[in-house]
Amino acid sequence: MDEFREKSVLKGHIASVSKVSFNSKGEYCVSGSYDKTIRLWNPYKEKCIKVYRGHGYQVVDLDVHSDNSQIASCGGDKTPFLWDVQTGTVIRKFKGHDSNINCIRFGCMEGILVTGGYDKAVKIWDCRSRNFEPIQTIMNATDSVSSVCITQFEIIAGSIDEHVRTYDVRQGQMKVDNIGHPITSLKTTKDEKLLLVSTLDNTIRLFDRYDGKLLVTYTGHKNTGYPITSLFDNRDATVLSGSEDGSFYWWNTEDGKLLQSKKAHISRLVSVDYHPSENYMLTSSSDETIKLWGVVKA
Repeated sequence: MDEFREKSVLKGHIASVSKVSFNSKGEYCVSGSYDKTIRLWNPYKEKCIKVYRGHGYQVVDLDVHSDNSQIASCGGDKTPFLWDVQTGTVIRKFKGHDSNINCIRFGCMEGILVTGGYDKAVKIWDCRSRNFEPIQTIMNATDSVSSVCITQFEIIAGSIDEHVRTYDVRQGQMKVDNIGHPITSLKTTKDEKLLLVSTLDNTIRLFDRYDGKLLVTYTGHKNTGYPITSLFDNRDATVLSGSEDGSFYWWNTEDGKLLQSKKAHISRLVSVDYHPSENYMLTSSSDETIKLWGVVKA
């Protein structure tokens, strides 16, 4: 049976590492931390390549542009940041949120950025214009917007108010699904037909996006008080998640069977990411470290 084994440990952050993400080719990874910095790494050589400084508060989330030229980040500043990867300089600081920003994603449309915050708002930004204000603000959530997920024509937003709201940007329509528990993470399959939803009841659920049917549940991990990410591997064949006990969990997507659980960090494992084409996984933790894992035959 296949299993993940530790390949390298990345050290340098001096506070909780809230987010780690491969770039689009999986050659490098980027991390954001409560130490107010963003770091670019070669995880295979355990090498920090560049440190991005400019945030005045904790970095909570980040996203890497598909062409790897830019990083978008957010957190306690109430301000989305746009960075040039090569130079390490801030291209732009937007303004418009009234409180901390929880999540940030580049849109499928060129130049678009989407954020969600404690102010219950989803905001859309145009990175190409000189306007620092959002081009659209969506105020339907009744509590903090914890996660956003972008498809070709939709913005999907999860909230602590227990609802997933899907906004069709072509039709100007909104679909609302009540999950029944506060939401911390959203991810679609590559074909955008299924939606993975993490909630604060130690459960991850897989839904059919079109009829709303619950297909599979994934349990065993601990998630009741903090944002923990979950996602699919690069073939959508398995599901991975962090856990508040410092472990990662790995399930079969189709039937929810637990394939592996492993104590990976000494405190909360808050972020996971999967290599875009190979069998590597990244984990980050409040223990200030990032780890690279590879799949091997047991």
